[in-house]
Amino acid sequence: MRLAALFSGGKDSTYAIYYAVNQGWEIRYLITAIPKREYESFMWHYPTIKWTKVQADAMGIKQLQVEVSSRDEMKEIVEVLSELKKKEEIEGLISGVIASDYQKNRLDMLCEDLNLKLIAPLWQKDPLMLLNEIINSNFRVIVVSASAYGFTKEWLGKELNKRTVAELKELHRKYKIHPCGEGGEFETFVYDCPLFHKKLEIVDYEIVWYRYSGALIIKKIAMHKKHGNQA
Repeated sequence: MRLAALFSGGKDSTYAIYYAVNQGWEIRYLITAIPKREYESFMWHYPTIKWTKVQADAMGIKQLQVEVSSRDEMKEIVEVLSELKKKEEIEGLISGVIASDYQKNRLDMLCEDLNLKLIAPLWQKDPLMLLNEIINSNFRVIVVSASAYGFTKEWLGKELNKRTVAELKELHRKYKIHPCGEGGEFETFVYDCPLFHKKLEIVDYEIVWYRYSGALIIKKIAMHKKHGNQA
């Protein structure tokens, strides 16, 4: 199956792509929405969105960056997918959506209108089990934004690991935070995983924090060859 993948650079969209590749499907394009900061986006992430190009290069998959400028957050995405479908370059769309009915319903309608198959391999998975799957699959992930009561500045740059999962479980118990951040409580950045032909190193960054929310702003990334790969 030839697919386009919605790609934000975070753990969920990257892990959904990893699933598809393991099924033997072909990821033709990574579709990355670039939302304008003037409005709050309910569909797309953006703290480290400009660095998705480096991640796409590390995977060796062509990326299409789509500026989302309208209040209808799907309009520009629909236009791109429609063109790819007309050219018979794709048969389906893959998404890392986990629990958001708002996102899933909109994607269902989009794919139905374009006669594309929606593949959402993470949909309704137990979030704590999913986090452990991602860790056990050798994904290297850090938290790059937090925007919910219970998080502190120390979460920015924190690595996703067994201890982090236990802390997220406790935040869920105390504050009802979704363990995977599906409600936008936190966002992540994948700097290495089995899909990457090169490992990324964040060499310069800035942390911005305002009371209960903040972001890790990446300023520079270096790429390193992995064992068995050529630079």
